Amino acid sequence: MRPLLLLLILLLASPLACDSSEPTATEGQPEASAEAAEEGEGATAEAAPEVTDGPADDQAQAKQELPGDLEPGETRHFGAPFTLESEPLPLDQALTSAPEGPIKVSAKIEQVCKKKGCWFTLTTDQVEEPVRVRMKDYGFFVSRNSDGADVIVEGTLQATVISEEMAQHYAEDQAEATGEPAEKVEGEQKNYEFTATGIEISQPKA
Repeated sequence: MRPLLLLLILLLASPLACDSSEPTATEGQPEASAEAAEEGEGATAEAAPEVTDGPADDQAQAKQELPGDLEPGETRHFGAPFTLESEPLPLDQALTSAPEGPIKVSAKIEQVCKKKGCWFTLTTDQVEEPVRVRMKDYGFFVSRNSDGADVIVEGTLQATVISEEMAQHYAEDQAEATGEPAEKVEGEQKNYEFTATGIEISQPKA
């Protein structure tokens, strides 16, 4: 009888022993899951790309630089290299019999823009009205102390009509260069204008 009671006690005690061991394993799982979640968040934070500033403003780089003054006796080239091998035509001859297309002209600079050197006027003793020179596509400037210098200009010469507004702007620039009051321009102005691709200026010796 006693051996039978001992066997029953052992059989009843076995399930209790199994139940007491299971909670230990279950309690460890939430901790592991929390650690794994923290590691995952850390990996996500490390993988996130850094925020960088956008590209710098290109306008400062595109701004045209002003050339320095010419030294006495200096010859300097501005713009594109000359492409015509022929000798330059005197300005008065170019005005009367200028060929179509690009030409090369020799003259003297009467006045130059004192703000940027973005235009100047050509003259000779045989020409009554100076010819204004502008740089193609506003692509380059010349030295602002070029008044009175010898110049060779390559580009295109054409008769043109300048609006009253533009003519007044030229008159004000000219007045600033001479220190005299600007003339009042009325109506459109007809004259010759040279669009230059390349310019060679020779400053007289002191």
